[in-house]
Amino acid sequence: MRYKKVILGLLLAFVVGFVCQLARIPVPAPPVLSAALLVFLTSCGYWLTGLYLQRRALKREAP
Repeated sequence: MRYKKVILGLLLAFVVGFVCQLARIPVPAPPVLSAALLVFLTSCGYWLTGLYLQRRALKREAP
């Protein structure tokens, strides 16, 4: 359940890329490795921050 957002995000990114390729329109991202890494690391940061906040909230609820 924790990885649901990550899996859905990756699936959505794949679908967007697939549709852009089929429609022969440019992908909505710069076609360079550094841009891809930036998007990947931003996604990882979002996911890790969510995990941190979730665990922090669980610790506060525990007696």
